Amino acid sequence: MMTVEQDGPRVAEYLIVAGLSETSRSLEEGLQNDSHLKASSTPNEPITDVAVILRGHGEKVPAGFTCIETTPTGFPADLSHGCIGSPNIYLCIKRGFDKPPLTDIG
Repeated sequence: MMTVEQDGPRVAEYLIVAGLSETSRSLEEGLQNDSHLKASSTPNEPITDVAVILRGHGEKVPAGFTCIETTPTGFPADLSHGCIGSPNIYLCIKRGFDKPPLTDIG
């Protein structure tokens, strides 16, 4: 058996394979079967405006905007989620064909 001095420093001594059971699905299969992650069959109007509101301070969703309250996987979309003492901050979007779509946010 070789010692560390002979072999050099090691990152790990052992390799463990863990996490998959006999009923586990592959990542690719899981993504294909999760309908909430699939693209909509009907295209949405492009996003033309973005607003950030502090619902914790009583701000309302601006007229014509839609507040994004949950992620596609159902988690809270509160931008300050998990921050103690922070107000609820949400992203709002406006869609339409009345002006060019947003292509960059700087």
